[in-house]
Amino acid sequence: SGDYATNASSGHSAKNSMDGNHSVSVDAGHGGKAKGKIGSWFCLSEWKKDGDIWKPFCVKAVQIDGKKIKEDVWYALKNGKFVEVE
Repeated sequence: SGDYATNASSGHSAKNSMDGNHSVSVDAGHGGKAKGKIGSWFCLSEWKKDGDIWKPFCVKAVQIDGKKIKEDVWYALKNGKFVEVE
């Protein structure tokens, strides 16, 4: 939660919140979301079901700039794009 923090998660529907500045968060699990401070980065993954198996579909990283990606707003990856979520 402090400045320069790093965290990672891989569980289903995990949530990563970065409260410090210049942090990095990676969520490799299905249905994850992240939020943080301006200047921090997060990486999210999107999964699609193929028959009975969930497979990774898209993985993306972005820096929170306060304009395109807002500070302290939850984001998820949907159809390959970062979208605001609750």
